[in-house]
Amino acid sequence: MMHHSSSPYSTLQSQRGLTLNAATSTHVPSRRRAAVRVQAGSKEHVPVAISGAGIAGLATAVALHKQGVPVVVLERAPALRQEGSAVALWSNAWRALDALGVSEQLRHDYQLLQRVDLVRADGKMLRSFTLDECDAASAAAGGVNETRGVSRGHLLEALAAQLPDGAVQFSSDVKGISSGADGRTLLQLSGGQQLSCNVLVGADGANSAAAKHLGLPQANYAGYVGYRGLAKFDGPLPVASDTIRQIYGAGVRAGMYPLTSKDLYWFICFNADEAAPAPADPAGCVAEALGQVGGWSWGIREAVAATDPASISRARIRDRWTRGSFGQGCVTLVGDAAHPMTPNLGQGGCTALEDAVVLGRQLAPLMKASSSSSSSSSSSSSGFDAAAVAEVLRQCEAERAARCLPLTVRSWAFGAALQLPFPPVLAARDFVMEKLFSPSHFLDHTLYDCGRLPA
Repeated sequence: MMHHSSSPYSTLQSQRGLTLNAATSTHVPSRRRAAVRVQAGSKEHVPVAISGAGIAGLATAVALHKQGVPVVVLERAPALRQEGSAVALWSNAWRALDALGVSEQLRHDYQLLQRVDLVRADGKMLRSFTLDECDAASAAAGGVNETRGVSRGHLLEALAAQLPDGAVQFSSDVKGISSGADGRTLLQLSGGQQLSCNVLVGADGANSAAAKHLGLPQANYAGYVGYRGLAKFDGPLPVASDTIRQIYGAGVRAGMYPLTSKDLYWFICFNADEAAPAPADPAGCVAEALGQVGGWSWGIREAVAATDPASISRARIRDRWTRGSFGQGCVTLVGDAAHPMTPNLGQGGCTALEDAVVLGRQLAPLMKASSSSSSSSSSSSSGFDAAAVAEVLRQCEAERAARCLPLTVRSWAFGAALQLPFPPVLAARDFVMEKLFSPSHFLDHTLYDCGRLPA
């Protein structure tokens, strides 16, 4: 297990700029070639456009680029986003990262997590177990369990480094989506540019404009708010270096896990009315977060205090139970745009990476067979079989919905039960965790293997 005297992504954050090169880690190998640049007032054409440079968007771009399909990623922010602080990556996510070719450096930089502590806010330990006790880590299941917390910003850097210069175009917000001739999709961008594409992949998050274009409903509020942060410690962390800690109160819960020997991810969830206003400034957010865990043990208050207030994020927790095929024509969705889920199973980022590999593997052969798979701006779509591509996209959506809907429902149910504040429910919760809970099936959902990409 690697330990570090400084955060592996601290230098990356200081190098963020308005170009892809300035926002990319220098130690992550890159595979670059020229890409289409969309100029103001221009009407360019690309085979595949991806809206959103988050985990799902960049991973999908990498999956297609590795197979020779030109892509443009349109990101409304001026640089790669850093919000979200960290993401838990379980074994299913590492299989996807292996397929995408970006796992080696991340494994080197982040600690392996091997234990889970379930504790009560007043200091009582309810249950502690190692992940090796789970059936998913048994010899019959392959004997492999890999769980690490990774800086979200560092993960984005690693993915972006695999793309050619100009493939990620910042300050490019998709303002309008419409249908064009020959099955094309037309995009109106915030800078006045117009872009046509054979395939549009919406990867623009839970409030997706692409999902709205497809007529999908807004994500539903789950009834609670989440604070997230990344604490930095000069001395020892308040939790063991290999341990995920979950802390339970009444209508409030918290958790933490280390990323490195100095960096600790934490969260606090608490019940709140959807219309309740957020604090006006970072100091107010810190005060609200600390107010929810007043008097708690287990280091959660110390973690909040060790976090830069400006970096703490606050979000209303939402999900959508997306069923079956949901796209139209050659427009599809991945990640939170397709299946936003509550964070209770830690599978949002993991399933986004799965989406990318599955979609990339199924879509690339058709795009490569098309005469429009180059980055030409020609007005001809000769060779592009829109009907065949649409059929593959619907099949892929159905496959991914069958995977993600059960996770979304299970995550919602898990969170709903743990947020109940009633004393009889709390007593039952503590009894079950302390006396009846078995970790045997704790990792079953991480057994999923998204497969490889063609060499």
